[in-house]
Amino acid sequence: MDGTDVPEATAAQLVLFLEWQAVADGSLEGELDVVNDTEQPVRVSSRPMLVALGADGRDLGVDMVVTAELRIPDFVVLGPGERARSLVSWGGWNGPPCSGRFRIELPGGRIELNALGPRQPEARGPATNFSSSWFERVD
Repeated sequence: MDGTDVPEATAAQLVLFLEWQAVADGSLEGELDVVNDTEQPVRVSSRPMLVALGADGRDLGVDMVVTAELRIPDFVVLGPGERARSLVSWGGWNGPPCSGRFRIELPGGRIELNALGPRQPEARGPATNFSSSWFERVD
């Protein structure tokens, strides 16, 4: 089994946690954890896309910085209860206040969650400043 025969996790099969920490330059660094909440293995592909939501629940328009580095395979396989983590960052923000709620977009669907930690960076900066890494298994 090389993982390609394992089905992609749907949003309903996963539990996600996002926690931000303020960094000295005013930006945020965080960890997005995903847990397999099923009784069978699932695949989590790609890097997560983050969407910051305002108090009205609307997308604040923070763009993702997407780099094109190659990773083979571009997924992790998680057994029941197993966890993977993506490191995330938010460099600065000049727009409307963030509610602290985020939508996480994965190939298997979208999940909304409340993040722990600061709601948005203290640093002022352009909207093009979310980034995320590939998921790595956490033991």
